[in-house]
Amino acid sequence: MGAALTGAAAQEHLKSLDAKGIDTSISPKKDFYNHVNKKWTEAHPLSAEYSRYGQFNILNDSSNNRVRRIVTGLAATKPAPGTDAFKIATLYEAGMDSIRRNKLGAEPIKADLAKIENTTADGMEDLFLWMHKNYGSPLVGAGPMEDLANSQVYAMYVTAPSLGLGDRDYYLLNDKRNKDVRAAYTKLIEKDMQLAGYSKKDSKRIAANVLKIETLLADSTWTREQSRNIPAMYNPRSFSQLKEQYPAFPWDRFFIETMGIKAPETLIVANPNTVLQGNKLMQSLSDREKKDLYLWEYVSAASPYLSDDFANASFEFQKVFSGVQKQHPRWKKALGTTEGIMGEGIGKLYVEQYFPESSKIYMEGLVENLRNALGKHIIHLPWMSDDTKVQALKKLNAITVKIGYPDKWKD
Repeated sequence: MGAALTGAAAQEHLKSLDAKGIDTSISPKKDFYNHVNKKWTEAHPLSAEYSRYGQFNILNDSSNNRVRRIVTGLAATKPAPGTDAFKIATLYEAGMDSIRRNKLGAEPIKADLAKIENTTADGMEDLFLWMHKNYGSPLVGAGPMEDLANSQVYAMYVTAPSLGLGDRDYYLLNDKRNKDVRAAYTKLIEKDMQLAGYSKKDSKRIAANVLKIETLLADSTWTREQSRNIPAMYNPRSFSQLKEQYPAFPWDRFFIETMGIKAPETLIVANPNTVLQGNKLMQSLSDREKKDLYLWEYVSAASPYLSDDFANASFEFQKVFSGVQKQHPRWKKALGTTEGIMGEGIGKLYVEQYFPESSKIYMEGLVENLRNALGKHIIHLPWMSDDTKVQALKKLNAITVKIGYPDKWKD
């Protein structure tokens, strides 16, 4: 859907620079930000449901309203079962059915919570792999991306696990702001676990264990500045080296059972300190502590699709974490879920109405004109050697142009 926004922008005639918004009463030498933005910000006060607002938000709202009209209109067409239109309409309708979700409460997740709780000691490895396949990346992460040393191929990366609060500073800094965020996060975990059927006592234990584990992981992660050191992120390992250095993880089963692929012969370890910390925790944590972490990661992943009580608990946390003061309306949440799952199907319907093939052809021509102009510029650069020009032109011509929508849609 993001690519189709180009068409939406063209339809809206948005300006890259609106001179009427410049406040000439303010000297750009003294306050350039308000010289350029004051009139615009005064005309567009921050809505309670946003933590920030700008032209991209306006464009996104416009696109959302269009998609909403498309999706809500599908039911009236009575699409045939099995078609994209039927799937989209059914999924959106389920997202809007708060009465049913509120009636069910946490019932849809009770069986999986019981699975986690009832796992015996000899089943903990199976549980770890089940979590990784379906619901998160506890204690370690892994996935393919472009090889940083060779962008022509993909590599398998072993990475730090995702943290509930994201940035390490939320766990480690003790100023009021970060203490408030940790307190709100603790409250969220306790509330969600109570909604899932746990007692206050057990919910407090789960929250305490989650914060303890995530803080230990955060303490081993790099700072934002360190994370920009690309060479330090590139640590090739053979599969045998991976097993030797991080033996607590079931690598022989990991890739085939969580991703359906054979173990790669070579992998890249990013942020090895945190992977090592995860390995230590895998060895030292009790089964109870691991289960508490898994329970929270599962409930956290499921909560957006459950009752309004879960949504309200999340919103109370977001008020502290991001500053928003109003929840997005239900239709936006349902639409976001539907787009996340059926984005290609919705994209087909969207471009039929708002981005015709003629617009795609026009934009592709514009990009090719830019490519040709840049190529001529490179050729005539007096300071660039001939060998460097050849490599620069190769890179320029290797750029893949993606405009509006794919030439071949995914099924």
